[in-house]
Order: sequence, then structure tokens, then C-alpha cells
Amino acid sequence: MMMRYKDDPRQIAVRYPSYCEKCQVRLPRGAVAYYWPRTRTLLCSDCGEPEFRSFLSAAADEHAYAGKGNPF
Repeated sequence: MMMRYKDDPRQIAVRYPSYCEKCQVRLPRGAVAYYWPRTRTLLCSDCGEPEFRSFLSAAADEHAYAGKGNPF
């Protein structure tokens, strides 16, 4: 199991209407979005998913390189 830290990005359900930082699409309450706590950035699922997957891949690589996870 990978370590999670408080500043790791995460997938959330939007609690109040907001806008995507990148494309400015409106995010209604309950919409799926990606949140980066360190920068307080909220991205819609279209803009945020590629960046979130990239983060997860890098975190898994770091975990495997540290000898704590299975690389396969």
C-alpha cells in the first residue's frame, strides 16, 4: 500500500458550485473533480484526470524504487 500525504492531489465530489481553474467550466455541487491542496487548485474531470494519473504513476514508481512495492 502506498503512503498518502496531506498535500497529495485527490479526487473529490464538489461540495459547492465552482469552476475549473484550467478551462473555466462550471462545476455544480456533486460533480467529480480533482483537487490539489498545496496550490488549492480545482480541476474538472477532463482537465484533472490526466494530471492526477500522472501523479499516481510517479508516486507508484517512487514507492517501487524505494523497495517498498511490487513493480509489476
